[in-house]
Amino acid sequence: MQVEEKADPFGRDHRKIVFALGLLIAAKVIVLFVLAWNSRFVMDEFAQLGWAKYLGHGLFETIWPAKAAGATAFYKLAHLSGWDAQSILLIGRMQTALLGCGTLAMIYGCARALGESRVRALAIVFILLCFSNFIERIFRTIAEPLALFFAVAALLVVLRGQADKPRTILAAGILSGLAFLATQKSLYFNLALGLGLLADAALARHYLAGIRRGVWLVLGWIMPIIVYCFIFGGTNPLPIAQSLVFGPVEVATLGGGEYGGLRHFVLQTLLRNPVLYAFCFAGMALSLLQFAKLDERRRIALVFTWVITLLVFTHDQPWPYVFIMALPFMALWSLVLLDHLAANPQHLRLAWVALLTSMAISFVSNLNYLRIGNANQLELVRRAEALLGPDEVYFDGIGMLPNRREPSTLWIDQHYRFKTIREGKNSEAYRIFANSPPKLIIWSYRMNNIASVVGGLIQNSYVRIAPNIRMAGRRLDRDEPARFDVPLAGRYRLYSAAGAELQCRIESGGTLLEPPLALAAGAKTLTLRSCPADALLLPEGSYAGLLKAGGDNDQLFDDVYK
Repeated sequence: MQVEEKADPFGRDHRKIVFALGLLIAAKVIVLFVLAWNSRFVMDEFAQLGWAKYLGHGLFETIWPAKAAGATAFYKLAHLSGWDAQSILLIGRMQTALLGCGTLAMIYGCARALGESRVRALAIVFILLCFSNFIERIFRTIAEPLALFFAVAALLVVLRGQADKPRTILAAGILSGLAFLATQKSLYFNLALGLGLLADAALARHYLAGIRRGVWLVLGWIMPIIVYCFIFGGTNPLPIAQSLVFGPVEVATLGGGEYGGLRHFVLQTLLRNPVLYAFCFAGMALSLLQFAKLDERRRIALVFTWVITLLVFTHDQPWPYVFIMALPFMALWSLVLLDHLAANPQHLRLAWVALLTSMAISFVSNLNYLRIGNANQLELVRRAEALLGPDEVYFDGIGMLPNRREPSTLWIDQHYRFKTIREGKNSEAYRIFANSPPKLIIWSYRMNNIASVVGGLIQNSYVRIAPNIRMAGRRLDRDEPARFDVPLAGRYRLYSAAGAELQCRIESGGTLLEPPLALAAGAKTLTLRSCPADALLLPEGSYAGLLKAGGDNDQLFDDVYK
């Protein structure tokens, strides 16, 4: 097809520009990995990475909500590679960052398949990396980066192949199915691709070809899902299929209302990169005005982009990481505005100034985001893991330890906070502490949120031994009787605030006892005797260097959504 030659906003000599863009992209990728290593973890990251410990035993019964396990299988690699909780978390971040690099490479491939030159395709990749929401979220250990990877791959297959060839659409359908198995939210991608294929066929009045495209796409989509259901369901795949279809319904119907509305995150992401968004939306709008004149590939890609963008930006729960599902496709149209301004040097110059300034500001924004570090979170994870044996149980309502057991995967988000308060003693949280109490509690604002329900079961049963950590035990003041509602039967000893073992006596029922004490579960009245100072009564163990004085850090999760 003969294309009318237009003025190139990049000029004629592209070699130096390609080299400069290569350096800038390399710098951004380095920033991406630094951010992945350093950035504070969002609550969802702990849970979605940690679910991999259930892979293969009780997966669909223990994870709420019933989710597709594709991302869980992906993060199992971090569990197999890591040697402790911190390494699992950071390896998960690194493998997701590498996955993001694969997504960048495929976006470059999509741009080239749409007819862009090498310099323009590199510019599109660099613009994508300049979106704060992309570079700060693409490495998160959640399901969306994996789903996005497969969605971009599906679009790339269509753009580089022939849309009317069954094998092309079948392959794209299979990749779309894999995206769905990462997270059912990928129905957005599946719908966008299907509408892109159908709209292009309808415009060309090839209605039968459009039907064939739809059939082959759905067939390819179903294939990995069927395999998945038999892998996890064996001879009874139906419950797995039901889990895939109906599992996320509760989340979808609850929406973001319980959070007081999340629409401010849409405004937040737009205001962080207003110029970049303006270029993308302008390019998408200008291309839409020329829709009938576009070639097949650009029509399919444009419909795909508009559909996924509208679905993401109108999503009822637009958490910041959701926008990574649309940004790579929006970036494909970021240079169209420059093309339309190329004939007017003054307007083109102003557009370049705005674009280059926005790109420069993005580096400053990245450096500013580095201050939101994860050192306190990782220190808490290290300490909590060291205090727990491999078979011992903890609880936090977040899942911060990916390699330790929990009495329940109760996820204390806003919905379950309200549900716990509403149900009181009939709630799952109350039953946990009443019937199967953990040895250790990692304390955060989520535990504060349900303290009115479970606080009575914790007050005389757990003692703070370090910031944000409570352990089964009791602080005993010398010669002062204290009630200890023993949550876990076992052997208990006395320790100093620094974790050193103390050789003191305890009076119980008028009898002086020498630790270790074999305590049954239930209420006890204990008095510390013959001791030079106050002491901590804790399950027998080695605590040297693990206990730490000080109040809780209430900023563990501050600014994670900024």
